[in-house]
Amino acid sequence: MMFFDAARSWRGATILVILCGSLTSCAAFSPAPNLTADEKKALSTNLNEKYKAYQDCMASESDRFSHIASAPPSDIAKGAQAGCEAAFKGYHQAVTKQFTAFVSSASQAKARSRADEHANEAKDRTWGHVIQRVLIQRQ
Repeated sequence: MMFFDAARSWRGATILVILCGSLTSCAAFSPAPNLTADEKKALSTNLNEKYKAYQDCMASESDRFSHIASAPPSDIAKGAQAGCEAAFKGYHQAVTKQFTAFVSSASQAKARSRADEHANEAKDRTWGHVIQRVLIQRQ
């Protein structure tokens, strides 16, 4: 009798493991979304608009402080970033949406990580442009 109870629980556990494994593999092998050309264009347009808005904000904010000769350009970039955090977050969200829209559900975490890297690299480039802008304005 004990053998049959053990066999039943072993069989139930095996079925449970197989069921969970199959559900996981289905999620892992789910295809990437198939976006239409219009959807792809809309994502790209949104991303470009958000990046331009962030860059414009940074230029505008840095211009407010560039006349302060005692302020290092890096501090001006830092101050501009503080004033443009909402614009950067909008850009970051657009990047994340762009990167995750084309991958399967199993690849979403990696896509979000790449989006974070991409957005932070864009932030660094924009800071560099702001610093150059301030230096040029001070000449």
